[in-house]
Amino acid sequence: MAGRDARPRGTRLRRPRGVAVDAAALKRARLDAGLSLAEVAGDRMTRQAVHLFETGRARPTLVKLRQIVERLGNISIEAALADVDEDRLAELDEQQRFPELGTLATRLLRDVNSTKRARAIATYYAGRAVVNQTPARALALFRRARRLLLRVAEPWLAAEAMDWEAAALYLMQDPSAMEVGAQALERYRALPDRLPHVEARILEHLGTYRLQRGEHSRAIERYREALEVAGARLELARLANIYHGLAEGCRQAGEMRLALDYMERAVHFYRTEHDVRGPVSANLARAENDYGVHLMRMGRWERAEEMIRAALDHYEEIGVAAGRTHALLSMGELHQLRNRPDEAVDWTVQAIEHAQRLGETVAQATAYQQLGELWAAMGDAGGFEACFDRALEILDRAALPERTAECVARQARLRAAAAAGRRRQR
Repeated sequence: MAGRDARPRGTRLRRPRGVAVDAAALKRARLDAGLSLAEVAGDRMTRQAVHLFETGRARPTLVKLRQIVERLGNISIEAALADVDEDRLAELDEQQRFPELGTLATRLLRDVNSTKRARAIATYYAGRAVVNQTPARALALFRRARRLLLRVAEPWLAAEAMDWEAAALYLMQDPSAMEVGAQALERYRALPDRLPHVEARILEHLGTYRLQRGEHSRAIERYREALEVAGARLELARLANIYHGLAEGCRQAGEMRLALDYMERAVHFYRTEHDVRGPVSANLARAENDYGVHLMRMGRWERAEEMIRAALDHYEEIGVAAGRTHALLSMGELHQLRNRPDEAVDWTVQAIEHAQRLGETVAQATAYQQLGELWAAMGDAGGFEACFDRALEILDRAALPERTAECVARQARLRAAAAAGRRRQR
């Protein structure tokens, strides 16, 4: 769910030329001096160029920066230049080198000489470094970063911190992710000079939260909006995430052929990105699992098992626990379809235990429903009812009406099937 120049905002496509500047500081200096863009530009550059420097969308050469500083008269070259470490943080985030990102962010936070701005930005990147492995820790970091960034006049990155705060809540299966993510989008859209790829990422995240709540139609709308907002500016990872979401939304809507087409595109993009970047991402593992589910539903069981096992292996390789529950459940469902009830129960119980350890609300409820369905198939009516009662209790407490309605309907279908089976035996 990034160097950049003075205002790190999302993922860059290539390293800009020129020197990294504190764009916000330049703009503040001009406003404090009471000068217009044209007055700062003079006859040696255009007012549009100054605007681009002030909004972080271009970097001046050192010669041009000196000219701007001379005209402003109230800021030094040193104050106008961005912190080199800030640029490095953004670079490591873009390259997904999260262990190094965490090390650098921690060093800056422990350095008593770090400026308030550097500490605010380092707090944000400290959260980015751990969001997949320890979302609860990342949540606290993003909330603190948001407060600190607003104090140093960085509302753009503060809105991004709120977006990642919602992502951490989602990984913890906290239903409030939807509300926090919507607020992040609203705040980002209220800012001038926003970047399309950042807005697209927030929209993509919102689509994912809708899927978690079982709202597939609204999720698909968000994913398509993300594609429209970004146009041709999306990088491979973001495209992969959006197509992954569209695939899951279409699967939930029953459009299986379209879902499989989107899923194949998503996996292709994820694996291409992996070939380019090197490190395995948690998103690749999630996609492999979901692709396995699509294949499983179409009866391609051997290929499905290969994909799901690849997902489990990748989760273990990168040390990410969030999302592993779904892969365990997929293995349980696959063994159920292959008429291996004992193995199916074993995998499903593993999923329940894992979800309980992580406090994953939706995954727990899903796992109890799956176990209840297994007990029903094995003729254990008591086990079936107990599992579905537990699932409904979890969903009611989480205030997820769509998921609750689906659970009630699933329970009713299984009761009807069991009753019909008993009548046939008479």
